[in-house]
Amino acid sequence: MNADYKYKLADCDVTNKSTLESYRAKRATWLSWISTDEHHAIWTVLSSMVWTDVAFKTLTNFAVGNEENALNNHLMIEALLDGHVATQVLAIRRLMDNDNISLRHLVKDLGRNFALLTRENYVCFDGVPYDYMAVRQARFLENAGNWGKGGVWVPNSGPQGDGTSELAHKQFDKLAGIAPTKRNPDDRLPISLLRTIEKWLDDSGADDLAKWSHTYLAHAGGPERRERIADLNVTTNKIADAIKALTRVTEAISAWLLCADGRAGALMPVAQFNPFEKLDSPIMRVGGQDDAYKLWHQLSDDSNHYLDGVEADLIQP
Repeated sequence: MNADYKYKLADCDVTNKSTLESYRAKRATWLSWISTDEHHAIWTVLSSMVWTDVAFKTLTNFAVGNEENALNNHLMIEALLDGHVATQVLAIRRLMDNDNISLRHLVKDLGRNFALLTRENYVCFDGVPYDYMAVRQARFLENAGNWGKGGVWVPNSGPQGDGTSELAHKQFDKLAGIAPTKRNPDDRLPISLLRTIEKWLDDSGADDLAKWSHTYLAHAGGPERRERIADLNVTTNKIADAIKALTRVTEAISAWLLCADGRAGALMPVAQFNPFEKLDSPIMRVGGQDDAYKLWHQLSDDSNHYLDGVEADLIQP
């Protein structure tokens, strides 16, 4: 997804160039938050969360109904479960932040600038013609004597991009509930679309998970604060439900409100390696418990010595 526009503002088929300039600037910002920011792109975070969720559920499935499986070891359970919850919940917290690059911030900024989403901006933001039928008719007349003598190149962008224009008009019609015969360049997307997206976000459970992270992961909340979220039982299912809702919000904004690329059918990254390599081998070699205990006691002893010399180093002559 690229918001670097190919065509200059003057080349765009709109009457209100100043409004389009504002829209293009905002659209570029929003799409950078969604997809191209180097460190915090929303799609990158969500795809990583989906990958982590699939990986966790696949691994833990090996241990279900098999008490002898190494994954039922208490240390393995602690590492997998605690690590999974912490990673996913902190990612959700970032996406729900009211500032910086976040999904919540994106939705709020869309609300403040929703009037920019007019039909002519939606269709013609990068040089595509508003009246696609006129462009199509002109091409037909121009090539009237050439049909059947070879292919006719039809661009999908710029002033000759009639097909792209038609698709954008139809998508706008669907979103706005406007019949094709009633189209007007000043048509606006209904604010009810954004309200629906806000409700998805509010009902996702992500805010509750973010509050839980404030108290238990990122900060040490006091008793009163802990009591307010005592009924929140963080589970992998709640995390998965939140991820599903957040991906739907992002898809609705990117593919529908901004008429850009989405991730339908391609949210989960494709593994570039064998994800199950060596999982058919034991974690510990036969007879390796003695060495494991030695390492455990050595590391424990090293940790206990962290406190050596506190008194001497604190109270120096």
